Amino acid sequence: MGKNTADGKDILEYLKDSSNYPVSIRFGRARLSSNEKLMLASMFHSLFAIGSQLSPEVGSSGIEMLETDVFKLHCFQTLTGIKFIVLADPRQSGIDALLRKIYEVYSDFALKNPFYSLEMPIRCELFDQNLKSALEVAEKAGNFGAGS
Repeated sequence: MGKNTADGKDILEYLKDSSNYPVSIRFGRARLSSNEKLMLASMFHSLFAIGSQLSPEVGSSGIEMLETDVFKLHCFQTLTGIKFIVLADPRQSGIDALLRKIYEVYSDFALKNPFYSLEMPIRCELFDQNLKSALEVAEKAGNFGAGS
């Protein structure tokens, strides 16, 4: 977060204090706000719909990857129409496997939860824990990095 930690402490003061060691530092872009995520998802949904209609291939399922110089946006659409989107570094590999794992976690811990309603935010601790675990496993395997 620039010169401050995520909780607002000055990074130099934090590093001077020996009680904070060992330190784990992760570099990456600032996280998107909820509004930015919603805006990105709604823009991508529109592009996805236009792409599937304009595709010269009959029965096209839409955009699976959108590549820029700075990031790649990967999309996995389920048979029921739910889209999972991951932003990743352009050099990252293994995102397709990660998307399938995220769908597996979603189907196991969100869809099977009797208190979950479709198209509502997922508020399930088991889902959060297993999603975090899947991301950590993918990151340790070297297929997926912290900037995604």
